Amino acid sequence: MSLEDTDFNISIKSVDDILRCLSLASLLELAGWPKPGNVHRTKNFEKTRFEHFLAGVVVIQPTFREFCENIYQLSFRNENEFCQIELGYFYKRATEEMMKWQEGGNVLLGHILILAPLAAAATICLKTRKNKINDLKYYIDKVIENSSVNDTVKLYEAIRLSNPGGLGVIEKYDINDENSVDDIFKDNINLKKIFEFSKEYDLISLEYSTGFNIILNEGLPYFVNLFNQYKDINIATVNTYLKLLSLYPDTLVIRKSGLDSAAAISKRASKILEYGGISSKKGLKLALDLDEELQEKRGKLNPGTTADLISGVIFCALLFGLRF
Repeated sequence: MSLEDTDFNISIKSVDDILRCLSLASLLELAGWPKPGNVHRTKNFEKTRFEHFLAGVVVIQPTFREFCENIYQLSFRNENEFCQIELGYFYKRATEEMMKWQEGGNVLLGHILILAPLAAAATICLKTRKNKINDLKYYIDKVIENSSVNDTVKLYEAIRLSNPGGLGVIEKYDINDENSVDDIFKDNINLKKIFEFSKEYDLISLEYSTGFNIILNEGLPYFVNLFNQYKDINIATVNTYLKLLSLYPDTLVIRKSGLDSAAAISKRASKILEYGGISSKKGLKLALDLDEELQEKRGKLNPGTTADLISGVIFCALLFGLRF
């Protein structure tokens, strides 16, 4: 696959193909080695293991199938049908399954949040027989803009179920404030609006607020070019992770350990890329050294949000025809 050859035309032919892309995206992100600071094939956290992530990936796939099949039943000839997608219901159902089937805690909420709008937009493209990247971008915007207040409430329920680490306290609509749901209903806060409130300190929220700009306009072309250069899915995965990490201090690290720590990690990621990332012996050594240092902090310096973005990058690359 190359940018020139495909011009980013969607290559999938069925809902099953979308599900294959979803499964592979999560598994390949998890398999990337060594993504410094993450749980990966040779590193576990104290209470969260590589196998917990594998379990999480597998058990949410039936929920993804239900989600995509329900969307495919709609015609999208009527603007109101975008209001029937029910992202929030999917968030909660997928989170329930993730938490029920493994004991490592919140392993995939970020994947769930990142992949859901992408999968919805891809399903709509399939249904409407649109196959350009601009079609996908258009439908992502429509899905998010037409989300409901109930989607936001279900999002909050999913977050509470998964109990993610590093959540701060905000002045309004705070997840830990029992009055937040009442305020969300009263102020008519859909997903577009709630993610606007948190975009300054959360990269996933920033993606929802900008039409998935980082994934589609920065991560995807970089990933595809790397794969074309090296024909190695792991190099493409890890080096794209390092690239996004170098550009955007990880907001999970910021929430857990502060901006200075996150900025220092971004600087180290840039240094690794100067040596070609993990494609060179020097770059691989530097990545392994950084991984060792970050792992010592037992998850407090885990760039987990950047890893979530990578799942979206890989999903889109597969959607547009990348095979390895």
